Amino acid sequence: MRVTVTRDDSRPSDGRPLDAPGGAEISTDLQVRGRRLAAVRHDAGGDAVVLFCHGFRGEKSGPNRTFVRAARRLAQHGVSSIRFDQYGSGDSSGDFLESRFSIWVDAIAALAREQQDLGRRVALFGQSMGGAAVLCAAAEVPVDAVVEWVPDANVDEFSPGPQGFVEEGGQRVGNAFWQEAHDAHVPDRFREVTAPCHLVFGTADEYVSTENREALLTAARPGDLVDVLDGYPHSAWTYDQAEGVIARSVAFLVGHLTGTDKPTTHDAAGGSMPR
Repeated sequence: MRVTVTRDDSRPSDGRPLDAPGGAEISTDLQVRGRRLAAVRHDAGGDAVVLFCHGFRGEKSGPNRTFVRAARRLAQHGVSSIRFDQYGSGDSSGDFLESRFSIWVDAIAALAREQQDLGRRVALFGQSMGGAAVLCAAAEVPVDAVVEWVPDANVDEFSPGPQGFVEEGGQRVGNAFWQEAHDAHVPDRFREVTAPCHLVFGTADEYVSTENREALLTAARPGDLVDVLDGYPHSAWTYDQAEGVIARSVAFLVGHLTGTDKPTTHDAAGGSMPR
């Protein structure tokens, strides 16, 4: 699939000069299957790029701007990033009600292939439902590394909304989004992923149940890096908590994308992250 990128180099996303340390940050539009996806590129040079994939009701800056912080940290190591809004989310075209899990997976896979066609090493970085979509996409497209923050396996039973949609946080999404996510069998797709993975879970997660967490921990390979963090919620991490997770994920990605030292592998049964 061809992904057409429309770039406006006159619009740095945060007003910084294009030669700012760590590389330029450029607002851009991506066209995937006729859908306009709003994005920000962190152009750091080199041949490696990370695709950041937000979660349900999220957008390209990530929870509490953690994607921005991680992308800028990666740029300092010469690794570029693309943070984008899924169709119907953030500044992208479409309505959230029209969101579909299959569209999310398809967009991630298409963008990964496009970057690979350009000769780049590609890593996928997903949070929550974006993490679930990343696992499905990585099962389709072999990539160089995968980072998963609090991914949801969706192995529990889905109860569709009687009106054809589910409302959460003032936003409505069609039942089809969640039905597709449950039908995707995310743990099975995870077992098909060949890339090294870094998974992060919190024991106080209010959205990802113990059942869903364990379904993915069981599917993890011995060589995967797994952090189960005691008392951490789904995404409302403190600044220092987020700094620790960002640093660990960035080190993992830089190691696999550039060949430098990587964090120590933890046992999939539930390692703890050093602070």
